[in-house]
Amino acid sequence: MNVQATSDRALSAAELSGVPQTSAGLDFAALIALVRRRWPLVVIITVIVAMAAVAVSLLITPQFDAVARLRISPRNMTTIENNNATNTQPENGIIDSEISIMRSRDIAEAVAKRLNLARDPEFNPMLAKGEAAPAANAPVPDGVVAGVQGRMSVLREPDTYIAQMIFRSESAEKAAAIANVYAEEYLQSSVDRRTGTAGRQAKWLEERLRTLGAEVQAADARVAQYRSQAGIVQGGTQGTITDQQVAPLSNQLATAEAAAAAARANVAAARAQMARGGTEAISQVLGSTVIADLRRQRAELARDGAQISARYGPKHPESIRIAEQLSGVDRQIDAEARRIIGGLEADARASEAGASSLRSQLARLKSEQAGDTRAAVTADSLAREAEAKRTIYNQLAATAQQTNQETRSSEPQGTIVERAAVPARATWPNRILFGLFGVLLGAILGVLAALVLELMSTGIRTVDDVERTLGIPLLTSLPLLTKRRLGGEGGAAMTPADYVVARPMSTYAESLRTIRNEAMFHVDKPKRVISIVSSVPGEGKTTTSAALGRIMAMSGDKVVLVDCDLRRGSLGKTLNQQQDAGLIEVLNGTASLEQALVRTDDDSPDVLPVNEPSFTPRDLFSGPAMQKLLDALQARYDVILLDTPPLLAVAEARTLAGLSDAVVMVIRWEDTPRGAVRNAVNMLLKDRVPLLGAVLSMMSVKAAQGSGSDNPAYYYKYYQNYRQE
Repeated sequence: MNVQATSDRALSAAELSGVPQTSAGLDFAALIALVRRRWPLVVIITVIVAMAAVAVSLLITPQFDAVARLRISPRNMTTIENNNATNTQPENGIIDSEISIMRSRDIAEAVAKRLNLARDPEFNPMLAKGEAAPAANAPVPDGVVAGVQGRMSVLREPDTYIAQMIFRSESAEKAAAIANVYAEEYLQSSVDRRTGTAGRQAKWLEERLRTLGAEVQAADARVAQYRSQAGIVQGGTQGTITDQQVAPLSNQLATAEAAAAAARANVAAARAQMARGGTEAISQVLGSTVIADLRRQRAELARDGAQISARYGPKHPESIRIAEQLSGVDRQIDAEARRIIGGLEADARASEAGASSLRSQLARLKSEQAGDTRAAVTADSLAREAEAKRTIYNQLAATAQQTNQETRSSEPQGTIVERAAVPARATWPNRILFGLFGVLLGAILGVLAALVLELMSTGIRTVDDVERTLGIPLLTSLPLLTKRRLGGEGGAAMTPADYVVARPMSTYAESLRTIRNEAMFHVDKPKRVISIVSSVPGEGKTTTSAALGRIMAMSGDKVVLVDCDLRRGSLGKTLNQQQDAGLIEVLNGTASLEQALVRTDDDSPDVLPVNEPSFTPRDLFSGPAMQKLLDALQARYDVILLDTPPLLAVAEARTLAGLSDAVVMVIRWEDTPRGAVRNAVNMLLKDRVPLLGAVLSMMSVKAAQGSGSDNPAYYYKYYQNYRQE
């Protein structure tokens, strides 16, 4: 139940008393306080667990670790792996792969078979059960292989290619021997693995080469056949047959066209010359030998005709003959000239016809050349395909040659850097480490045990328990007065009230003065009527009332103690003060106050006891008689201490608390259940009584020092010189 939610009085009690509003939970300081309170338990558990750990380490069979160191070659790959590698730097993956191979089952089985570990009881527990040892050539049992594999660990040294093969055994010599054999078997397996891989690669390469060889031959045949069909001579710079014909024909066409043009020019020139001056003006005519001879003959005839005509006259027969001869020569010259012109025209026509024929042939070849170009592209594609296959074939042939060499190679994947030496001392168990671990585990278990006991405890023991659980301040804690302390100098037992007189500077007396100061000086006005209450019987309420009354009297206060526990009143017996009349008689009116009061000296309070404890159905405390009694007592005394019955047991206690100026709750340390105290406090807060605070009674001083720094007893070691116990 939340006390502050119960009533407004609970809130004011917590706030006005200065109670720290702590959160529920176990902080470090509280844990330290817990250990200090429960240190014997923590120490005992720590010692027991530490001794058990050491005993276990003595019972464990010693184990020896032997270490063989190997250097792994990260680039020692097969030819195909090298050809496929794209990173020139060594990869960590290669190193990690080799380390995994070192841990593999195959190597463990090879080691077990080589050393015949199946006959070793350390690795074959079945031998200890009476089973016969397996034959030398029998397969190694799985349990033996697993045992060998489980005892081998492989570690890589940081940033190096060095691997440590660590084997653990009950025998130092055996551990070193097996570690060395493990390293040798790994190296041998790497050789077998490499040669086996290379052999498989070589076989695959041979099959692949045969396939590629057939493909290369088929590709070359396709290229040759296609070039033959397409008329491609060889490909490359020579081209096709058509390409070889086009160039000469182009040259011939150019020559023919030039000749035709020249012939046409000669014909045109001849015609132009004929138009200007007849056939004699034509240069080809002038250059003709026939015409030149005819012109010579004509010249001779003309000279002879001129002589004869001059001698005989034009009508001379000889002159007429010569004239006729000249006319015949002229006709011959004209005929020859015309023949020459006709020849020029015929040559022009022939040249034009030849050029036209060549032009037609060239056009046809160019049309064929376009088709040949497309065929050449196809032929080149087939040739490239054949060449690519030939290149792959050559590469595989070179790889196959290297792989065949690797099949004959025995180079391992690594080398042994340092063989395993016989270890000088056992690695496991480390007894010092076992002892330290036992101490640590014991301390943890001890603290946990103390914490469990703390959580299981239902009592009130710390300041935090009072203030957080109840919502009221802790006034003080009263130390437990043992029989040894109460024995006195002469050996006679004292009461706590007598103890404060005998030991006025004791912790017990100072704690009672703290209650007095809280009631008299740390409030708005001194509390004259103070009820000392408890939730259940046996919490030291009556003893506290008597001792507090004695302290107040010793401090100069005029005090009266009123025993209000009508059913089990024991205040008179506690103070050895009894007489015929008491509180019941005063409230009933059968005796006067003077008759009931027990007078004492100045250092002791007066007492109004219960003469004979009894039960009465009458409510003696809620009537006017009780109020009248209190008024009478206040007229005579400075302080009235009411020793009430337990709150949870007797309803009258709540009535008495309501009549008081202040209420002090007495709680027995580590004994009174929290629920009982919480219910009692809730009753008081519900009744809005002026609850001054709580007092923890019968507290162990040593335990109080671990109850928290807010408790004055926590600092006992600092002020113990001021006390006289």
